[in-house]
Amino acid sequence: VISYITGLTTNLFIVGVSVVDRLIRRPLTPADLLITAVATSRILFQLNIFVIIFFQDYSAAYRIAFSSIGNFSIYCNIWCSVLLSVFYSLKIGNFHNFLHRCLKLISRRVLLLILGSVLLSIAYTSVLLIRNFMIIPKNLTQEGDGSLAFGLIMDLFLLVWNVLPFIFYVVSSFALLGSLCRHMYRMRRQNNVTGRMDTYYKTLKFTIFSFFSFALYVTINVFGSDFLDYFGLLLMWNCFPLLHSIYIIYMTARLRATFCNIVPGLNKCFLPRKCSLNGLKVVA
Repeated sequence: VISYITGLTTNLFIVGVSVVDRLIRRPLTPADLLITAVATSRILFQLNIFVIIFFQDYSAAYRIAFSSIGNFSIYCNIWCSVLLSVFYSLKIGNFHNFLHRCLKLISRRVLLLILGSVLLSIAYTSVLLIRNFMIIPKNLTQEGDGSLAFGLIMDLFLLVWNVLPFIFYVVSSFALLGSLCRHMYRMRRQNNVTGRMDTYYKTLKFTIFSFFSFALYVTINVFGSDFLDYFGLLLMWNCFPLLHSIYIIYMTARLRATFCNIVPGLNKCFLPRKCSLNGLKVVA
């Protein structure tokens, strides 16, 4: 319960800061929009789980609805996290090739990409509904064989559907890591080590942490039901996004400054550290 309250509060803070900025007509960057989309999907998941845990006396129809909302929010979180990783890779790393420039043009259409993630999540949820609630009954042997084959096909399809965003995340993360490491190597070789080296190290740590959090999250989503009970799954589904959201607040100057202004006594701890993903630019 504590983890869900903490996660809900953390993500509500992220969304609240963006809403306030929008109300006072302060422009939101593409990174801000993607971070807000990630936090919103996590809020939806946490509210859905809160209802499931504390209001368990509901009909089968509500159970199906809550399950669908949970699956939708999980997959929406996955794809929005992929978009955020790709965006940081394109913004921070500069690879000087045609494909990279095309991807930069695409990355500017963030709202359309977020909408596409929502539509993909709806499609994923629909496939899960077909697999779980519309499989051929297993009354006869022939029907059972057909149902088994259909179930295997659906499981393979869903596995591929989860692996696909993971591949995008791996490519973008390793591209960013390679760009950062190459640039840091050139700075050291040219004896051009400046104070910004600390920022590069922090960005490397954030990228590595985000990658492992995402990898574990997808692994739990695909194979978690084989070795965890239902409440164990809920805990794991909340744990990694919570840590990632906290790290995002720490690494994003806008969120970190707002948080330090709200919580007294933290300004001396966090604000002097000028480490922000929004301000880092690497020329490879």
